[in-house]
Amino acid sequence: MRNSKKNQKLFKVIRIIAIILLAVLMVAIVYFGSLPKQYDVYQGQTSEYDITATRTIKDSYETERRARIARSEVAPIYVISSEVSEENKKLVKDFFNYCEELRKANIDDVGVVIRNKAEMSSLLQKAVKETYQIDLSDEVAYTLANISFVDYSYVQFEANEITEMITMNALDSQTLTQEINNYASYMEESRTHDSEEYISQRDLVRILLETLLKPNAVYDEKATENAREAAYKNAVSEPVMIQKGTRIISVGETITPHVYSQLQDLDLLPTNSFNYMLLFGIIVYMFIIVAAGAFYLMRYDDTLDDVDSKTLIALMLAFVIPLITSRYLTSISPLFSTIMFTAVIFATYLGIQGGITMSFLSLLVVLPMSGFNTELIFVSVITFFVCCVVAGRRNHKFNAATLIIFSCIASVMASLGYNLVTQSSTTDTVNSALWSVISTGCSVVAAIGFQPLFELISNSASPMRLLDLAQQSHPLQKRLFLEAPGTSQHSMMVANLADAAAEAIGANALLAKVGSYYHDIGKLERPEYFTENQQDKVNPHDSMNIEDSVAIITSHPSDGLKLAKKYRLPLAIQNIILEHHGTTCPG
Repeated sequence: MRNSKKNQKLFKVIRIIAIILLAVLMVAIVYFGSLPKQYDVYQGQTSEYDITATRTIKDSYETERRARIARSEVAPIYVISSEVSEENKKLVKDFFNYCEELRKANIDDVGVVIRNKAEMSSLLQKAVKETYQIDLSDEVAYTLANISFVDYSYVQFEANEITEMITMNALDSQTLTQEINNYASYMEESRTHDSEEYISQRDLVRILLETLLKPNAVYDEKATENAREAAYKNAVSEPVMIQKGTRIISVGETITPHVYSQLQDLDLLPTNSFNYMLLFGIIVYMFIIVAAGAFYLMRYDDTLDDVDSKTLIALMLAFVIPLITSRYLTSISPLFSTIMFTAVIFATYLGIQGGITMSFLSLLVVLPMSGFNTELIFVSVITFFVCCVVAGRRNHKFNAATLIIFSCIASVMASLGYNLVTQSSTTDTVNSALWSVISTGCSVVAAIGFQPLFELISNSASPMRLLDLAQQSHPLQKRLFLEAPGTSQHSMMVANLADAAAEAIGANALLAKVGSYYHDIGKLERPEYFTENQQDKVNPHDSMNIEDSVAIITSHPSDGLKLAKKYRLPLAIQNIILEHHGTTCPG
């Protein structure tokens, strides 16, 4: 009893260690399988490869280029300067008031003009130069100095009005000139009958304001920089994307800085750095998958409770082998994976439900190496459902041809359905269907071919193993028939009853039937001590004491266990042999 408990504890420890090692191995396989193929190229080189995007990423080069263009296209921001506006209004008022004082000073007390027109023009021109540092043309100075007071008042009024309106907006030098011309154009051409020797009031106002006024728009450096930064960030927030499968460069094309940047973004250039982020992501990803699988096995599937260490190793190999092969085969085609290998093996050992569950987990593990190909997900799920249903039936051995044909048909139909929905080209549809059927066919054939090897490694009661044990040509069955014919006949009758009972309650009828064939093999040690084998009606127990007689009869389960271990019968049948008279001592 103590040895049994020690063995159970040891097996649990071995199971935990095996799962940990399996998880570490899976992380390593998936990490290296997820690393994209790298190309040793440089800028300016002519490409020797056709390179496509292995995943969808942001085109950092093009995004940055567009962001910088957006930044540069932001015009400088000018704001109105109230100080300059006030200065302009004051200057116009002062200027016309000053000129008006000069004009009035040219008339004496009785209204006689002191200076002639030429002299007055020269005086005003010189005075304005000295006072305002403004050079008036002869024509402007002549008109300004000699037009009638009525015309002068009109010109002064319009100049002040236009100045008031113009200074309400922020204007640079160019827009200032445009606004002066626009407002001046609404003035009347002439108000009096002055000689045509003068320029028009409209032109006079326009020329004077162009001379006097300064732009009141001041460059706002901070606002401009903020606007440019906003334009830059807005462009960056809407990046240019490179979709998965996009051709980056073709054979014979030159590797430009843009292409080189794209290869860097895709991690397709050789580097000595270790991708710790990818490793961390895969560790988290694998932990979630292993935890989900462990949760399922602990809570909803007790199949592994009867699995010995050798069978556990076989199942682990069935899980790891497809990962290793997929590591290299997915580089040929994302649909070229060997998940159906896992489906067949696990369905054979754990049944339909266990096979589907473990196949789905295997698919999740393979996905990073295929670039999370959606077609692979759809085709694989449909195919391993069909595969597990055919291979996981416990009551009879699956037909290899049926398994191969049904699985291949399922994969082809799934691939065609996916490509029809996604409206792929005819070439892509045919290629996908071919890779799907090749992948499925090779995986299922390989699983069938490896079945004997897994049977040799493990000691489980798979349908294939049970059907082999059910054959009367098995050495123990031959011995029963020859050495203990009564026990052999009894076993056949029990097998028929057990088969019917198991069928009725939905249990594993094949296991019950084959277990019945072997449940009494312990009687081969002393067949004549059991009544069904006493043909001459001589009973050895008649000459024995009760203790020895009971010991011989009750020892046949333990004797049977020894024979079962010698002939490597599955653990489930060993348990039937040992426990077919119960597991408790008689009261």
